[in-house]
Amino acid sequence: MKSTTILLSCLLITSSIAMNMDMDMDMSSAETNHDSIEPSHTHNHYSDDKSNKTDTSNQLEPTPHVMKHQHGLPILQTHLLPEERLFWENYNTTTYFNIKTNHRPSLYLHIIFGLISIFILYPLTLIFNNLNLSKTYLVSLIIHTSCLIFSIFNYSIFINSIPDLYPGNAYNKMIIIVFISTILQLILAFIKNLETNTNSNSTIHSSNRYFNLSTSTSSSDDESSSIDSTPTNYEKVFNKEESKLSKLQNKMKLNKLREWISNTKVFYAIKIAFNLLNWGHFFYFFVLVPTGVATFCLYGKEQTVFNLLAHFIKGGVFFAYGVLSLARYSGAFSQKGWSWNHKFITNDSQMNYWEKFQNKGLWTMEMIESSLILFYGSTNIFLEHLSNAGEEWSPKDLQHVSIAFIFIGCGLCGVITELKLQDWRFEQAKSNYQKFITTTEEDHPQHHQVEIIKASPGFSPNPFPILTIYWTGILMSKHQQASELSTEIHVQWGNLFIMGCCFRFLTYILMLLIKKNSTTELIKPNRPITELIVSFCLLCGGIIFMESTDPIILSFEYYGLTSMFTLNVTLGFITLFMSYMMSLFVFKDWLKNKSSTTEVV
Repeated sequence: MKSTTILLSCLLITSSIAMNMDMDMDMSSAETNHDSIEPSHTHNHYSDDKSNKTDTSNQLEPTPHVMKHQHGLPILQTHLLPEERLFWENYNTTTYFNIKTNHRPSLYLHIIFGLISIFILYPLTLIFNNLNLSKTYLVSLIIHTSCLIFSIFNYSIFINSIPDLYPGNAYNKMIIIVFISTILQLILAFIKNLETNTNSNSTIHSSNRYFNLSTSTSSSDDESSSIDSTPTNYEKVFNKEESKLSKLQNKMKLNKLREWISNTKVFYAIKIAFNLLNWGHFFYFFVLVPTGVATFCLYGKEQTVFNLLAHFIKGGVFFAYGVLSLARYSGAFSQKGWSWNHKFITNDSQMNYWEKFQNKGLWTMEMIESSLILFYGSTNIFLEHLSNAGEEWSPKDLQHVSIAFIFIGCGLCGVITELKLQDWRFEQAKSNYQKFITTTEEDHPQHHQVEIIKASPGFSPNPFPILTIYWTGILMSKHQQASELSTEIHVQWGNLFIMGCCFRFLTYILMLLIKKNSTTELIKPNRPITELIVSFCLLCGGIIFMESTDPIILSFEYYGLTSMFTLNVTLGFITLFMSYMMSLFVFKDWLKNKSSTTEVV
C-alpha cells in the first residue's frame, strides 16, 4: 500500500510539472506571435500588465452587441487583399459635383430647371394639347421652352469652366439636339394652331347673324325715332355698329386665311412633324435624364460603357413598361381598348388608317408587348458581345445570349397566340355586348340594327409576355456577381419582376371572372386593383436594374452604401413618382369634365 501511494504521488507531481511547462511554452509562443500579427480595428488587444488592463477597462463602453461584420463600412476600412487595396486606393472619385470650379451653381441651376421643365411643365403641355386647349397649350409650351433654354444656358457656362472629364460623352450632343428641336417645336406649334376649329367657325357665323340682326334692328329703331334723336347720338350708334362690322369682317378674313393655310399640303406636313416632336420629346427625355446621371457621375467610361448601356437600356425598358401600365390603369389609351376596356367598331363608323389594318379582334396590348419582346430579343443577340468584340464568346456572353433566346421564343409565341385568339376576342366582346342589347331592345330599338364588324374585350389571355418577365426575374435573382452587394441588388429587382408577373396573372383572372352591368361599363376604362402592384413592381424593378450596373456598384461599395439603402431610396422615389403621375391623370380628367360641362351649359 505504501509503495502504491508513493507511486501515485510521483505521477501527480510529474504531470503537474509537465502541464506547467506546456503553459509556459504556450505563453512564450503567444508573446512571440503577438508581435508578428498586424493589428486590426476589429480585435481587442490585452496585455499582461495589470496597469494596462485597468486603463483599457476604464476606456471601454458597455455595449450589448458589437457589430462583428464589415457590412456597411467604406471599403477601405475593411479587410482587403493587397491587390484589392491597390485598386480601391487608386479609385477615382472625381465627378461633376466635386470638380473645382467657380460656376458650380450653374450646374445646380441646370439640373433644377431641367427637371422642372421635363417632369412638371412638359407633361402639362401634353395634357393641354390632348384636350385641344390651344391657348393654354401655347402659353405652357412657351414657359417650358424658356425654362429648358435657361437650363441649357447654365450648363454651357458650367461645362466651359471645367476640364473635359468625360471625353466623347453623349450628353453634350443630346443637349444640343434638345435645344434645336425644342425651338422648332415651339415654331411648329404656333403654325399648327392656325388651323381653324369648327366650333369657332359656328360661333363666328352665329355672331355674324346676331350683328346683322342687331344692326338692322337698331337702324329701324333709329329711323322711327329720328325726330326725337339728335344727330350726335345717331353718329355714335352708327360708328359703334360700323366698328363691330369691321372687326367681324377682319376676323372673317383672318379665318379664311387660316382655313386656306390649313388645307395646304405644307400644313399637313407641319402637323406630322409637330406630332412627331410632341411625343418624340417625351420619349427623348426618358433617355436624356439617365444619360445626364451617368455623365455627371462619370459612370461608364472606357470599357465599362457596355455594361452601363446594357443595364440602363434594359432597366429603362422595364421602367417605361411600368409607366405604360400605370397610365393604362389611370385611363390612358381607352379609345384603343388598351385600358382594360371593350372596343367596338360598327359598320356605320368611319375607321381610321390604324383600324383598317387591324385584325377582326383588334390589336391588344398583349400584341404590342409580344412584338416588342420579339424585336428586343432579336437585337440583344448582337449587343451582348460588344464588350468582348473580336474575341471568342465567353460563357458569360453565352449566358446572356440565352436570355435573348428566351425573349425571341416567347415573343414569337406571343405574336402567334394573339393571331390565334383574334376570333375568341371578337366573339367574347360581341357576346358581352349582346347581353345588354337584348334586355334593352324595347327601349332602344336602334341598337338592334347596329352591326359590329370588329371588337375586343380589352385584353387577351396570352401568357407569354408574363412568362418572359417571370423567367427574366428568376434568372437574374440567381445571377451570381463578383461582389456580394451586386448579387443582392440583382436579387432585389429579380424578385420584383416575379411579384409583378404574379399580380398580372391575377389581373387576367379578374378580367375573366368579373361581369359588367351595362354597356357603359364595358366601354369605360377598367381599373383592376392588381395593376397598381404590377406598375409598382415594374417601375421599382426597372430603377434597381439600372442601379445594378458595375460602375454604380463600385461607387456604392467605395462609400459603404448597402443594398438596403438603395432599396429604401428607390422605393420612396417610386411611390412619389407614382403619386405624381396619377395626379396628372386626375388633373386631366378634371379639365375634361370641366370643359364638357361648359359646353353643355
